[in-house]
Amino acid sequence: MIKNYLKIGIRNILKYKAFSFINVFGLAVAMSVSMLIILMLINQKSYDQFHEKKDSIYRVNIDPANHKRPYASGPAPLAETLRTDYPIIKEATHLLKGFGGDAVHNNSFSEMRGYFTDNAFFEIFSFELEKGDRANALTKPNTMVLSHEVTQRLFGDEDPLGKIVDFADRGIDMFTDEAKAPTDWGTYTVTGVLADKDYKTHLEFDVLVSTASLKQLYQEGKMYDASENWGDYSRCYTYVLAEDNVDEKELNSALANLADEKYKGDANLEGSKFMVQALTKLTPGPVLGNDPSSNLPMFAYYILAGFALLVMILAILNYTQLSIARAVTRSKEIGIRKVNGAFRKDLIVQFLSESMVLVFLALIVAGFFLIFMRWALLNLWMNQFLGFELVPNTTVYIAFISFTFFTGLIAGIFPALRLSGYRPVRILKGADETKRGRLGMRKTLTVTQFVFSLFFIVTAIVVYNQFRHYMDYEYGFNAENIININLQSNDYKLVKEAFHSVPGVSGIAGTAYYPGTGRNDNTTLTKPGTEEPIEAIDLRADENFIELLDIGLIAGRNLPASESNSFVVVNKTTAQTFGYENPGDIVGEMFYERNGDKTVEVIGVVEDFTFFLLFSSKKTGPIVLRNEPERFNFVSLKTASADQDQLIAQLEEAWKTVDPIHPLKYEFYEHKLEGYNQAVFDLVAVIGFFAFLTITIACLGLLGMAIYTTERRTKEIGIRKVLGADGFMLVYLLSKEFLILLGIAVIIAAPLSYYVNNFWLDFLVIKVSFGFGTILLGSLLILLLGFLTIAPQTLRVSNRNPITSLRIE
Repeated sequence: MIKNYLKIGIRNILKYKAFSFINVFGLAVAMSVSMLIILMLINQKSYDQFHEKKDSIYRVNIDPANHKRPYASGPAPLAETLRTDYPIIKEATHLLKGFGGDAVHNNSFSEMRGYFTDNAFFEIFSFELEKGDRANALTKPNTMVLSHEVTQRLFGDEDPLGKIVDFADRGIDMFTDEAKAPTDWGTYTVTGVLADKDYKTHLEFDVLVSTASLKQLYQEGKMYDASENWGDYSRCYTYVLAEDNVDEKELNSALANLADEKYKGDANLEGSKFMVQALTKLTPGPVLGNDPSSNLPMFAYYILAGFALLVMILAILNYTQLSIARAVTRSKEIGIRKVNGAFRKDLIVQFLSESMVLVFLALIVAGFFLIFMRWALLNLWMNQFLGFELVPNTTVYIAFISFTFFTGLIAGIFPALRLSGYRPVRILKGADETKRGRLGMRKTLTVTQFVFSLFFIVTAIVVYNQFRHYMDYEYGFNAENIININLQSNDYKLVKEAFHSVPGVSGIAGTAYYPGTGRNDNTTLTKPGTEEPIEAIDLRADENFIELLDIGLIAGRNLPASESNSFVVVNKTTAQTFGYENPGDIVGEMFYERNGDKTVEVIGVVEDFTFFLLFSSKKTGPIVLRNEPERFNFVSLKTASADQDQLIAQLEEAWKTVDPIHPLKYEFYEHKLEGYNQAVFDLVAVIGFFAFLTITIACLGLLGMAIYTTERRTKEIGIRKVLGADGFMLVYLLSKEFLILLGIAVIIAAPLSYYVNNFWLDFLVIKVSFGFGTILLGSLLILLLGFLTIAPQTLRVSNRNPITSLRIE
């Protein structure tokens, strides 16, 4: 019977080619999106799956009372306390940030970053060593375990075990490239090398250093001692291995008591909570502060899954709508089958088998669509941070087939139940069983599809306009032809002197960081005679910075050439915040800084310029600039050379005279700012893609219903033509119902699009104007697409010879 069902299903697909194409194409488009989400989710869920004890491993996070969201890190003494005082914890370890700098062995050099940890790390996690003993690799002071890559750079093919490495700390870590002057941390012995395996883990590091090494660093004052500080929760990550049969609820209950004990009476942290997060739920997971990973958060999957589900529902509604509409041509077949003894369950199985054949055909087409969409996703700008690989495996294929089977079941179940319920006597008498309620359902489905289509079209237009607004935005400074170079802890004056001799360099300035990149330090200013401090952005820059970026100086003078952090230049907003109507009046005024710790004098005022990321919800307020070279991390070069490749080569040669070890790290300021805006373009691409999918599926459904309607009204059209109706009137007659439905969709979607898009725009400080002009454009576009979809079909039928129409039975 199953073979017979499949054979009939294939015959029906081939017989009704137009309907089959619409269903297969629509389902394939929707399924490819869902398959891409499945592939992304399985890719992210594959992180940390190689650990043998993964089901019992938890990270301990903190939800500080003085912050809005939990942190992935915690206090340094937490691990030892859990290990010794809590029997439900089998083992605990920590990863302490702070090890980052330059390692040297003989004449070999490598920059490396990592964590301080203890040997419990290897008891909990399953990282393998290709060389060394896991049992005692990190038990002694000044010992380290290196990654395979760093080992190759330092030792080549030489056996590294027992070899000595000289290390100079530069204050870099996995989160930043900003470096400080190198500090000699002494020598370290290599006791292990991590296996060269493609581990998918949320933890990234080049080196692990024994926690026992910290004692000497603390004593020498080379590192801040947080070993007993429960109030510092930003430096350390804590992981525990729970005893068997201990769950999250039991762990959280124990941790709640610990938090109450440690933070009771603390003005800032009382009410804070510790909470565990299963290792298998870290990626993807919730958005946490200080998270060591940069994977796509879980809420993003909910949004993407919502979009995919919406597209899938639209495609399934198309299938349902067209299947029921086509039932008119199959009603006699159903009646004869029932008269000949077919039970309702037999008909349900037959219709479901046809649905399965169709969705598996759609799966093949969706596979080709998926190849393109995977390529597009991997080439998005944001993927350099998310690290998607999207390599199919057995789990992926099983998930795809299961999803396809489920889709076929969902798509086919309603038509199967509806069609199998037809009464054979009425069918064979010629009664139309499909009339009941068909118009209401068909109209509702069509309107719903185009409501979503118009919403996505308007949203895509708004986001694209926002992107163009960002690309054309005037920051208030000029980033053109400026190259930013990381000092990498080198002396700013030596680097400046070296680059002065390079032809094509017309200006040089030093700074701690750059406006418009999402990085900032803060300070406070208080006017004498007042008690209310004003928070301001604290920007260290030299005397050339303002001129180099073409920031307008509107009063007073520039920063002094000599180093001095007692003289500051402020922006116009600072003067206005302190009540000076004329910005120049603030020049010469003295202010207390940082609650009276020091006094600064304002010597100049510059025009306001945008400091935060354009898509930030922060508005640029007061800014304080001062010349403090020891805080500089970067140097900026104004270039006049047309040959950028030659200029970079010359800069690299000049750099080697100052730092022959570290390679030159540079980026064009203009490109960096454009890169941040590229994230918005990625959003344009994603929303535009969903808009394209929804409108495609909606138009396919509209086309299918137009075909169905015109086929059912063929005789009517012939009679009207014989009675004198012209082509225009017939096109209007056939199109009127669909155009009314499109109009209803516009009436519903227009206010929805307006309010939803205004809602998210309100979170932005720098935003594009949005009004009903954009909605009108989207509405006209949707009406045009709808008309172009049904017009060819209505024209074909209206131009048919009436004699041919009247002969159709």
